[in-house]
Amino acid sequence: MKLLLGRLSTVFVLLIAVASASVGGDESSSPWAFNGPRGEGYTIDLIDVQPAPGTPLIAGASVEFTVRVKYTLAIASHGSIVLVFQDEKNQSATRSQVMKKVDKGAGELILSDRVFIPVDARELRLFVPLVPEGLTHTKGEVTIRYPVRKPTSADDRRSPS
Repeated sequence: MKLLLGRLSTVFVLLIAVASASVGGDESSSPWAFNGPRGEGYTIDLIDVQPAPGTPLIAGASVEFTVRVKYTLAIASHGSIVLVFQDEKNQSATRSQVMKKVDKGAGELILSDRVFIPVDARELRLFVPLVPEGLTHTKGEVTIRYPVRKPTSADDRRSPS
């Protein structure tokens, strides 16, 4: 089990390094939600996400994210779909990752996580990969981007006491 978790961690780190490189550069020209180049024998697509891609988030706030995806998995018997949150510097924005196992075939699934928006972030990125069992490099992850802004006094007035 430790070996499997170690391999999955390695896969996620490699995946995010590749995904982050595809988002790098002039962020203003990148769409708020997109897929990386497709993998062979597996796909993942965004159906819905809340908050909507591109919604400004407030630094230091707690935000509930709910992601609905559809997937197909043909090259392995099992895989995992993961929520990976990072800032624009590719630093993790969470201590752990929400992960759901999936079986060969096709389906839809909903994943949710509550995230505290990093206070020094300018952008939050949510990567949603499908990681087929046995692969060390994956492709085709969903990438969702959110601008982050500093809180204002108006935000304080809207917060419940």
